Amino acid sequence: MAFIADSITTFYDKEEDRLSLIFSGKDKKQLLGLMTRQFFKGLLIQLPNWLSQQYTAAMPKTSEQQWEINHLHHQISQQNVAVTYGKIQPDHQIESFLIHTINLTKRKSTDSDQKIKLEFLDSSKATEIIFVLNAAQLHKLIGEILKQVHAWDIENPWQEENITSFSSDTKDRIVH
Repeated sequence: MAFIADSITTFYDKEEDRLSLIFSGKDKKQLLGLMTRQFFKGLLIQLPNWLSQQYTAAMPKTSEQQWEINHLHHQISQQNVAVTYGKIQPDHQIESFLIHTINLTKRKSTDSDQKIKLEFLDSSKATEIIFVLNAAQLHKLIGEILKQVHAWDIENPWQEENITSFSSDTKDRIVH
C-alpha cells in the first residue's frame, strides 16, 4: 500500500532501542515506522555523499573542500528549518512496520528548491510511505534524529571533529 505522508514525528523508544517515526497523512491517518540502530548507521554512511552530489554548484577539487560545503549545508539547515516539539500521545493504536529500505530520489522541480522523495519500505515492500522534502529539511530531520538517538553513540558525519585529512606528501611527518 502506498501512503503519502505530510509530516514525520520522531522519537526514540529506550525499551525497544529503536527509533520510531510516525508518518501522518492529510486524512489524519498515521503509520509507525521502526528503525534499528544498524539501519540508521548504514544510512549515515551513504547519505552525506549522496546529498553532496545533489547540489548543482560546481564541485570543489578536494575532498576537504567538499566536506566543508557539506558541513555548511548541514549547519545552516539546523538553524533555518523549523521543528515542532511536543509529547506524542496517539489516541488510537497505530499500525507499525520495520523500515527495511529507504529510497532517496531527487525530484525535478520548476523552482530553485530541489525536492527529495523518500520512500520508506518494509521487507516485503507491502508498505510504502512516500515523503517529499528539500535538502535542508532532510538535513534537519537527520540532525533531530541524531539528537534523539544519542544513546546509540553515533557520530554526526557533518561535525567538524569527524574530518580526517591525509596527505601523500608527508615529508617524514604524520598528518591527521
